[in-house]
Amino acid sequence: MPDKMSWKECIEKRIITKITPDKERANKMLKMANIRLEFWSKEVDSRFVSLKVEAYYDIIKELIFTHMYKTGFNCTNHLCIIAYLKEKFQEFDFEIQKIDELRRIRNEINYRGFFVSTDYLERNKLEFKNIIKKLKEKINER
Repeated sequence: MPDKMSWKECIEKRIITKITPDKERANKMLKMANIRLEFWSKEVDSRFVSLKVEAYYDIIKELIFTHMYKTGFNCTNHLCIIAYLKEKFQEFDFEIQKIDELRRIRNEINYRGFFVSTDYLERNKLEFKNIIKKLKEKINER
């Protein structure tokens, strides 16, 4: 499996497809993202840091899907949500790099039992929160 895919590849391989905008599904995804954010907003013991980092990825992923559903797109893999961001939010270059890093770390957690250091979370928590804020602003523009 490649580590990156382009918008063109995602469209040609029908990983990203055009759908009728689905505001109800978008609202459900947004609600779930908000519930996750509320749940994980508290400080956690160092042994739960990997789970919190994984949760930040899930929240961000759900917000991206919220935007996709509202604008009439569906996607069936995580590489193509990065391609979607690159196509639709060119001004998000730094944020896209951070989301992709978070995606790779989440994969390490899920598939290799990787433990994230408390230091990593502390260094990146504000950026994750900023990405969440910016994605919510993009969702509200529509």
